[in-house]
Amino acid sequence: MSLRVKGVTAVKWSSLATVVTTVVQLAQVVTVSRLLSPEDYGLISMIMVVVGIAVSMSDFGVSSAIVHRQNVTKSELSSLYVLNLAVGAAIGAIVWLIAPLVCAYYQEPRLLEPMRWMALLCVIPAVGQQFQVLFQKELRFEYLAKVDIAAVAIGFTAALAGAYAGYGVYALVGAYLSNALFKSLSLAAAGWRQWKPGRHFSIRDLKGYVSFGAYQTGSNLIQMLTSNIDYLILGRMIGAEGLGYYTFAYQLGIMPMQKLWPLVSQVSFPLLAKIQDRTDLLRQGYFQITGMISYVTGPIYLGLAVTAPYLVPFAFGEQWTASVPLVQILAVMFLLRSSLIPTESLLLAVGRANTRFHYSVLCMVIVAPCLLAGAWLHGAAGVAFGYLAAQAMIVIVNYYQSVRKVLAKCAGEYARSFMPGVLYSAVMAAGVFALGWLVRGAGSEWFTVAWQLTWGFILYAALIIAFKRELVLSLRNRLRMKASHRESSG
Repeated sequence: MSLRVKGVTAVKWSSLATVVTTVVQLAQVVTVSRLLSPEDYGLISMIMVVVGIAVSMSDFGVSSAIVHRQNVTKSELSSLYVLNLAVGAAIGAIVWLIAPLVCAYYQEPRLLEPMRWMALLCVIPAVGQQFQVLFQKELRFEYLAKVDIAAVAIGFTAALAGAYAGYGVYALVGAYLSNALFKSLSLAAAGWRQWKPGRHFSIRDLKGYVSFGAYQTGSNLIQMLTSNIDYLILGRMIGAEGLGYYTFAYQLGIMPMQKLWPLVSQVSFPLLAKIQDRTDLLRQGYFQITGMISYVTGPIYLGLAVTAPYLVPFAFGEQWTASVPLVQILAVMFLLRSSLIPTESLLLAVGRANTRFHYSVLCMVIVAPCLLAGAWLHGAAGVAFGYLAAQAMIVIVNYYQSVRKVLAKCAGEYARSFMPGVLYSAVMAAGVFALGWLVRGAGSEWFTVAWQLTWGFILYAALIIAFKRELVLSLRNRLRMKASHRESSG
């Protein structure tokens, strides 16, 4: 099977997994948020600040190093597997031990027990992580997609059952742990049949991997700190309930990113790594990915921003109405952030983990003062505005610190690749906003939301057909070719 065919197949299965898991997770948010309180979401956010950072370190950057290196020996895989298990266990133990310190920082004793349970998230994934990477490297995404779908469904079931039974924050803890346990065991069960690690460990096998992994781990650590500094600030300043409203808005906004980022990275990283010596192909591939992302995230985030006043209370309950302004601000911020998705794959594909580390440091330097200033001026809303301002600056830094270093000067292409999707989406959002203003008070929230979503879909589709006809024709031709191929093979 050719690289192109493997890539297309990988995209199909990853896309399927993304769509299904997004629907399941959205169903989880809609149902569970009606059964849990803002305090429950605030508590899990406090916990995930520490646990998320710990999980980002537990892999020690080995996964990306395995994908980057095109030839990895069996002895190296065995040594790396042992390293993963040891590091995961060590970091999990550290999280368990520092739980009382986290409770003291937030002045929230209810964090202690759930945080110690969540320390298992550092240990459980290590059992199957290497096999997931090897499946990704071979572009064998069918099994990965099936595992992801099943794991998310199991997590949803655990969250819903726990919330319905009145377990509060433990319902969310159970969702995280059951998802991770099923996924890790499923990957290990399939992976051991093909890449069974031997009883072997040698420091010499880690040569090259550790240096690459150290930069990768440092980058992950700084990125997690950058992504969670808002929770650190707000959790201390306004408590669990106030943080819960912010967390709800943030999680609603980040959900598309959480689905799209792995989808793009899982497929683009191994593909770009195979052409890492061809700058012309790298440029073409990078900007094609960026353009594709803009046509997906543009309507999602700008649509969310204009429909939030009606969508949030209708879909999630009146208790979350206070989150609406935060949802709108963060939606624009996440739209800007989505333009950065392909950069990580690009840097790792060419072995520039050090560049990614330096870029992560710069992002931290930009974000921290913006969020601190925003929190001091206007609490949660100030943090949201601070995030938006910081993200605008980071887009510029991303070009000069990362993209330009790999692909040379390409500022025009960099801007043009992302702007069309955003512009079409802005026109769509204006139309949706106008419709919402016209029909306000004419019916229930359900009536307004239904009309806004329907009109937004029709308007965006019309814009794409009218101004991006070549994209529509290309997709139509591919579908026809596929149909004719099936008929001839049948």
